[in-house]
Amino acid sequence: MRLIRCLIVLTFAGWVAVLAQNTNSGDIRGTVTDVSGALIQGVNVTLTNHDTGVINKFVTNGDGLYDSNSILPGNYTVEFSKPGFATFKRGPIPLQVGIVTVDATLKVGASTEVVEVTSTAPLLKTEDAQVSMN
Repeated sequence: MRLIRCLIVLTFAGWVAVLAQNTNSGDIRGTVTDVSGALIQGVNVTLTNHDTGVINKFVTNGDGLYDSNSILPGNYTVEFSKPGFATFKRGPIPLQVGIVTVDATLKVGASTEVVEVTSTAPLLKTEDAQVSMN
């Protein structure tokens, strides 16, 4: 009988320790849809903690869901981006211990491409038909 009581007490103490570890973090989660209400998968979600400067990145799953899973409390900006859609940004969002839901609706946007040239190519000599070998 004593052995059973000891096992029960140890099991209870173990559960208390596990639950105590989860009480100092928060969670930001939500869904991402388009303007018609359809869920969007593969959206890049960036959480930026303004208090610490820590950046966490996530991607929405096949159901358009993301979940930060235990991050430090603070003030966050949440940015949603995917090619073909306009970037959506929300914040600052105060996160305490617990769960905050931040959903986003992305509007179709134009894809942009930036080409940056960092070196110059030699100019072509077009005045005559001379060919030279250097």
